Amino acid sequence: MMKHTIKKIAVVGGGISGLCVAYYLKKAGLEAEVFEQNNYVGGSLVTEKENGFLADLGPNSILETSLKLRQLIDELGLEKEKIYANSVSNNRFIVKKGKLQALPLSPPAFLKSQLFSWKAKFRLLREPFLPPVKVEDISLGDYVRYRLGEEFLDYAINPFVAGVYAGDPEKLSAPAAFPKLFALEQKYGSFIKGAIKGSRERKKRQEIAKDRAKIFSFVNGMQILPQTLARYLGRSICYSAKIEALSPANKGFLLVINNQGAVQKRQFHQVILAVPTYVQAELLKPLIKEKAEMLAQVEYPPVAVVFMGFNQADVRHDLNGFGFLVPAVEKRGTLGTIFSSTLFPQRAPRGKEALTTFVGGTRNPQNALQDDGELEKIVFEDLKALLGVQAKPVYTKIRRWPKAIPQYTLGYKKVQALFDHLEQEFPGLYFTGNFRRGISIGDSVLCAEETAKKIITGIIPG
Repeated sequence: MMKHTIKKIAVVGGGISGLCVAYYLKKAGLEAEVFEQNNYVGGSLVTEKENGFLADLGPNSILETSLKLRQLIDELGLEKEKIYANSVSNNRFIVKKGKLQALPLSPPAFLKSQLFSWKAKFRLLREPFLPPVKVEDISLGDYVRYRLGEEFLDYAINPFVAGVYAGDPEKLSAPAAFPKLFALEQKYGSFIKGAIKGSRERKKRQEIAKDRAKIFSFVNGMQILPQTLARYLGRSICYSAKIEALSPANKGFLLVINNQGAVQKRQFHQVILAVPTYVQAELLKPLIKEKAEMLAQVEYPPVAVVFMGFNQADVRHDLNGFGFLVPAVEKRGTLGTIFSSTLFPQRAPRGKEALTTFVGGTRNPQNALQDDGELEKIVFEDLKALLGVQAKPVYTKIRRWPKAIPQYTLGYKKVQALFDHLEQEFPGLYFTGNFRRGISIGDSVLCAEETAKKIITGIIPG
């Protein structure tokens, strides 16, 4: 029987990706130390409770797109905390000509919808007969414009991208940002054919399409997920610990760790980088030199999350849906708003409504960095015009994320390929996070599980 070698593993970054990879390693019997520069874990998964309001100031929900994600929640004992979104959350609204229009959810609703003109509706009939694009990379804007037309780009894809990436479809790479959609179009020749036939492939992978996946959160908000992971990992997490340098050492890597002014050097056999690419660039520059610039240049636009509580009597709209998204052509100051108190219970006290609005992104980055007073003004103007809000909020909470979401822009496949290359060039160095295979929480969990598998199979003899 072969003797197992206990190896020291470091995880740099205590966001959801870093916590999950450490969780999967511990579950397999391998201990990893997690180094987090903040005094809390979870990254942008931040929940605050005050005056009867519960505000998620980062991601507000999770799409249940895979069996592995469901298993993780169950294994952590969070199934009793888990709550699915109100059934009316299927209703989504898009702003058009200053009014909220329901996004059609069925063919009859699509035909009756005022969101798209008859010209745009007839344009959709051409889509299955257009040949697939024959390029390695193409902007999502050009891609959708070719297959569906300008109007669908303006009033469906543009606001959707603002809601997911806080990004611009003219900059995002279709194959990098939406790889499954691109792959289905390449394989079956069209979006529509791919959507129909691709459902079989998703079943084999035990995946659910994002447009059909259930939305869930937790009774006490999103932060309960990283907090529960942290409890499981216990003393394996080192808080307020910034990694100042990383260098190759004998059969591993040397980390320079600054823990509240106390600096130490420690050697690890394996290091997992679960931090944003601009942080990676600084750490890896001595190793990869000019290649580090590729990581440094990944765009992370600023986003401000503005949570507002109102008296129900002061909101004219029924708030009977998930929320609304704002297309760029509407030229408004916000990206969209979630009807938080409709979506999940206990987000607002009785007689109150809670609305979470997102500001900034690549569209209006300067708006996200305004002072509180100006931010409140920007948000209130849109809520007044679009939801008929009649009075100032009774409660407001603001959180700015100066570098929010990595943008999978044109050429991003080269960045993704660089991670594969670096893992081969520097055995024992791994990368996991929302910069690698998708920006959603579900994508981050899957990426972390895949990274853990690479390490487990490399350490434990098969």
